[in-house]
Amino acid sequence: MVKAIVYHSNTGHTLAYAKILGTNLKLPYYSIKEAESLLKKDDEIIYLSWICAGRITKLKKVEQKYHVKYIGAVGAYPKTEKYLEELKLGNQINKPFFYLRGGIDYSKLNGVKKRVVKIVGKTVPKEDKELSALFKNGGNFVKEENLEELIEFIKSEKKK
Repeated sequence: MVKAIVYHSNTGHTLAYAKILGTNLKLPYYSIKEAESLLKKDDEIIYLSWICAGRITKLKKVEQKYHVKYIGAVGAYPKTEKYLEELKLGNQINKPFFYLRGGIDYSKLNGVKKRVVKIVGKTVPKEDKELSALFKNGGNFVKEENLEELIEFIKSEKKK
């Protein structure tokens, strides 16, 4: 049985999803640091984290400590089947995986990360107006409905 949601957040999008998910599933949510003193090794968890260069941050570290039952990856890009497959393959995921669109908040990025995100933004095709605007100005796509698939999946698993 899942004990908690463990999250790793950089600019707050993943934390926002952890709060919403915790409320919906009546589960506590802890940062990785908080979880170290509140959870036991091999406790079953839901892990939420942000994506950096195609990698779900701290996933391997968390998998070494806890039994990660479900993974939620938070990123800026729109959700597409191709992108989901790339993430699953690149992160060697073989368990229930869900993508949650987060956003970009330049005010919360440090100098290096801010520059890297701006460089990545320059690779976005100009025809993709929404994504170009996101990388230029920042933006937030966190919505409760983005969690519906994950919540319904977990609730259906509990009924089994």
